[in-house]
Amino acid sequence: MLLIFGVALIALGLLSGAVILLATMGLIAAMPGFTLWLTFPSLCIIGFLLLAMQAQPAQVRTVSVASSALLLLMALASIVVLVLSAASILPAPVSSASLWFVLVVGVSLGTIGAASFGRNNAT
Repeated sequence: MLLIFGVALIALGLLSGAVILLATMGLIAAMPGFTLWLTFPSLCIIGFLLLAMQAQPAQVRTVSVASSALLLLMALASIVVLVLSAASILPAPVSSASLWFVLVVGVSLGTIGAASFGRNNAT
């Protein structure tokens, strides 16, 4: 039960981040507010903690690697938009704070998730 709930929370957290990113880029007509800013990192973290309490190590590794990859892709998209808009190749977003937020959260959580399973623990 906690496994499914944890995966659902991670998915909702990733969706929150994607909506923030896409709305800031002007690809969807949404106004990301405080709720999305709060749910993006918190649901990803809480979902992973619930998943880690219930799942087998292989399941935790699979979900962690997949969610980390998505977080890092969102961070990469954020930095691409920031750089291209600074170079006047893309129109500048109304506010770049959302892009910076997705970048920082995506790199932080994505790197932690990817690095936690990046090494083989055999010594």
